Amino acid sequence: MRRLLIAALAALALAAPAAAQAPAKLGIVLAPRPGAGMGVTMTMASPGLKAGDGLVRMPLRLVGVPRPAWADDQLTAKDDQGALPLAQSDEPATPQGVYRRWSVGRATVGDVVVRYVAPARKVTAATNNGPLFDLREEAGGFAGAGNGFLAAPVQPGPWSIRLAWDLSASAPGSRGIWSLGEGTVDTVGPSELLHFSYYYAGPVKSYPKAGDPHFSFYWLSDPPFDPNELGDRMRALYGSMAKFFDDEGGSYRVFVRQNPFLGTGGTGLARSFMFGYNFDARPTVDSLQGLLAHEMAHTWPAMQGEHGDTAWYSEGMAEYYSTVLSHRAGAISTERLVKTFNERAAAYYSNPYIAYTNPEAAKVFWTDPVAQTVPYGRGWMYLQQTDAAIRAATMGQRSLDDIVKAIRKRQEANRPYGIPVWLELVGAEIGPARARAMYDDVVAGKLLLPPKDLYAPCLSVVRRDVRPFQLGFARSSLNDERVVKDLVAGSAAEQAGVRNGDVIVQTSDVNEVRKDDTRSITLTLRRGETQTTVTYLPRGAPVEGWGWERTAGVPDSACRF
Repeated sequence: MRRLLIAALAALALAAPAAAQAPAKLGIVLAPRPGAGMGVTMTMASPGLKAGDGLVRMPLRLVGVPRPAWADDQLTAKDDQGALPLAQSDEPATPQGVYRRWSVGRATVGDVVVRYVAPARKVTAATNNGPLFDLREEAGGFAGAGNGFLAAPVQPGPWSIRLAWDLSASAPGSRGIWSLGEGTVDTVGPSELLHFSYYYAGPVKSYPKAGDPHFSFYWLSDPPFDPNELGDRMRALYGSMAKFFDDEGGSYRVFVRQNPFLGTGGTGLARSFMFGYNFDARPTVDSLQGLLAHEMAHTWPAMQGEHGDTAWYSEGMAEYYSTVLSHRAGAISTERLVKTFNERAAAYYSNPYIAYTNPEAAKVFWTDPVAQTVPYGRGWMYLQQTDAAIRAATMGQRSLDDIVKAIRKRQEANRPYGIPVWLELVGAEIGPARARAMYDDVVAGKLLLPPKDLYAPCLSVVRRDVRPFQLGFARSSLNDERVVKDLVAGSAAEQAGVRNGDVIVQTSDVNEVRKDDTRSITLTLRRGETQTTVTYLPRGAPVEGWGWERTAGVPDSACRF
């Protein structure tokens, strides 16, 4: 699965609004119950709600990931006067999903205690790969994000949060871990922090074995790769990245879970990342390192604004710094870096949504995983252009590094750090008019070319035309319904025999197929009582593309990234 990061949503969980008085207390106890679900007890200190006020809320479906169905009376609440009557309602739908809200039927008196048991989601080989939000059981433990099972207070906070674990129903030696720490954790944060962070419990294994306050790597099932080697590599890279971004006192946690379906991918949330893999696909430490580096890089660069307007920054920065910082730290070779550059360039130029404007791309962002990759390639290419322009204008004295660090400092100081600030900072280096013109090209979806001199003399820019990915029918056909719809007339899929209404029994890993424009896709289809298998190349006609090649005779010592 193409890497996903719900950066705009997760950012809400990392910055609590300033409070004029001490935050109200919020106590949460999580009780994993294998075979039954996750028990939740939440105590709000004297929220003072009036009749009709919202008490808690959680997603019913978020970016395509559903919450398992509950009985209407599954969630209960009480205060000092006894049971609280609750009314359920669904908030207005957004492009991201739908939230359910529980409101109180009378004014609350004293503390309010909410209780329920959230069932884990059942997944199979036919489940659609998506963001790692849902709560799942694995190897006697639980793994998932808060938005897959946790009803967070409607009041935004900030709250003084104490999160604890009741592991009495878990296997001996079990551990409970939150994105922000292991065991009982005290912190201050907004309600959204509870949704956009990870929870991991059970007979957990970790690197280092006892956990580390700065970096830890956790798994439940023994994976086909060496988790200690991967953890060791990522711990070293985290240290290097944290030093670059002046955050050496911070923390980061990586959680692993196994998928019964094809695909490897992950989602980064508050100071943490979870990735899933399919055992039979046999991912390796080398193949996973880039994925984890990308998500780890998300910890630092951020920009204020709507996701559709700023995703080029969050995703582009993660693509850019996951690669160049890995190379600077010696974690990847120059050859590996060039290979990664060319894979990303091919993905950018072959994206069928490449010419969409930023607003147009935002509208389809949650409908197709391929559309979700638009800001990855677009942002990455634009940031290279910006870096080249700054280096040229300053005779190599300044670079993109100076801009991203300045924006991060503004964020930490609670000063504005949105697009106007970006344009101001870049404009101070290369001129306001040029900075605006380059940015407008990005928003308009114009074709971006790699700057030819940025990596000279080490690398040369070369023309490499590519064939755009064309599945031939709606990508949503591969969701849980698994029925072909919106078949494209004349496409390779139609020519191979695919028809609207066909039930997709089995398919190749679409996201792996998309990475290689010579690789065919195989579908097993059922039409009525007949089952058939079709294979075709899901590509359109060649289009303009560019990449890099290593300049012969130039030593690695001359390579600067």
